[in-house]
Amino acid sequence: MSAGLRQDKYVPFPKERAAFYEKMGCWDDENHIQFLHRLKTEYGRKIAVVQGKQLLSYEALYSRATLYAHQLSAVGIKSGDFVVLQSANVSEFFIVLFGLYFIGARPVFCLNGHGAAEVEGIARNSGAVGYIKINTPQETEDAQDICNQFSRPNFSLWFRSTIVSDGEVNTAAFPNAIASATKNADAYLDMDKLQASAESSRSLAFLQLSGGTTGTPKLIPRTHADYLYSVAMSAKVARLDSHAKILIVLPIMHNFTMSSPGFLGALSVGATLVLATDPSPGHCFSLIEQHAISQVSLVPSLANLWVHSPLLGAYDLSSLQVMQVGGAKLQPELAAAIFDRLDVKLQQVYGMAEGLVNFTSLDDSRDICVNTQGKALSPFDEIQIVDEQGVPVEQGCIGLITTRGPYTINGYYNATEANLLSFTEDGFYITGDLGFKDEHNNIVVTGRQKELINRAGEKITPSEVEALILSHPQVRDVTVIGVPDKALGERIKALVILHDLAQPVVRKDIVDHLKERGIAQFKIPDEIEFVNDFKYTHVGKVNRRQLVGS
Repeated sequence: MSAGLRQDKYVPFPKERAAFYEKMGCWDDENHIQFLHRLKTEYGRKIAVVQGKQLLSYEALYSRATLYAHQLSAVGIKSGDFVVLQSANVSEFFIVLFGLYFIGARPVFCLNGHGAAEVEGIARNSGAVGYIKINTPQETEDAQDICNQFSRPNFSLWFRSTIVSDGEVNTAAFPNAIASATKNADAYLDMDKLQASAESSRSLAFLQLSGGTTGTPKLIPRTHADYLYSVAMSAKVARLDSHAKILIVLPIMHNFTMSSPGFLGALSVGATLVLATDPSPGHCFSLIEQHAISQVSLVPSLANLWVHSPLLGAYDLSSLQVMQVGGAKLQPELAAAIFDRLDVKLQQVYGMAEGLVNFTSLDDSRDICVNTQGKALSPFDEIQIVDEQGVPVEQGCIGLITTRGPYTINGYYNATEANLLSFTEDGFYITGDLGFKDEHNNIVVTGRQKELINRAGEKITPSEVEALILSHPQVRDVTVIGVPDKALGERIKALVILHDLAQPVVRKDIVDHLKERGIAQFKIPDEIEFVNDFKYTHVGKVNRRQLVGS
């Protein structure tokens, strides 16, 4: 275990299970920067990342990550430090990411839509020393602006850096752009003093975010070995090879975008990534035609836009062979439309940043791909469907999905109380999802046990939004629910009771209040209804299910 990583904050794999996964060959000995070094050696000048006119080869990615690592080291970022990383879908992200890995620093992946409230909670919970924000040229709010909005100063977050993407011009200027934003950056020129991290692949690599029952997202600790194992397995299931061209449409900080198979899966086989800065069908269709894209991953709401786009026949999409869809429940009607209207092979992906990933196979029948979420990625994944008492149910019966395996975490980071609720005594992660296994052992997800709202793949905690709305001086009470929506999966609806109905309050007043509090844009309610009372259960709790149906 590295210095500075407290045992009580990180829950490692139990020794017996770790020994078993080692024996089965699940975990390799590479960390993330060693992984990239191998790819640089194997694929050299082959193009790894394309953004507009920017072309970044495997060699260039490694060398520029090395250069940035020296800059980070010069300002005092060191091995084991947590650094919050927030980025748009730009090529500079990859240089910063692997620059952090080069010195053994640990990224804390923060969604680009997160505002000051989320960043503050994430930084405090992780104990981060740095915050790097990578903006497009159109974004005006920098890292310091975000920190200035914190509820209280965070002096331990001493490194705050904003990098503005070159805007699809030329990555050659990128190292200088970073150097201008760092202190004492000249020291990085002494390139002989820093070597690539040799940190054990079994050590903690990064923290991702999870939804939960509190306002601040829980932190998901992943090791180099467990994560790269899932990446390699996902690349095989998706049948990626060095000829593949992958369009990156979803936010680059998402687990789905990173590893299922994601950009790491594509890089692992020497494929080429093409970044879409706009998820709209017109922009993405033009990139598919221009670059002969072969695979893409979408959430259902975006897949729905593509399927029903009037531009569908205006572009040559014949190169597109596979569409992975995950991040939210894919309705069978939309799944069938993907087959029929896009003429691609649909691969459903059901998984979570905590670990478990399920895929439908590219050899599966249309019926399986339309109606199920496939099988577990690893032969060593254990999935139990249990009832409310934790007793396994019969095959075909709906129950709570629980799991453990060689790439599923054993506890959230720095979250003792949450871990008692989220993990069983024998190490199974309680996903909160309901579902069953069909006669072929395919998982079918039917719903969620918790009240978490899943809006287009983004997880929103009602209590967090409720607390911020309730802080409005004219709001007496509020309930936030998820309402079924064909495009989004669920939209966010807030039912608000005012102190005085005579005082005029409209949706814009509530939205403006939320924005002032620094909430992420995707958490702002799509619908706000002003009511006189709520529907309650017999024990006095708000009956959310009844409200959804009303």
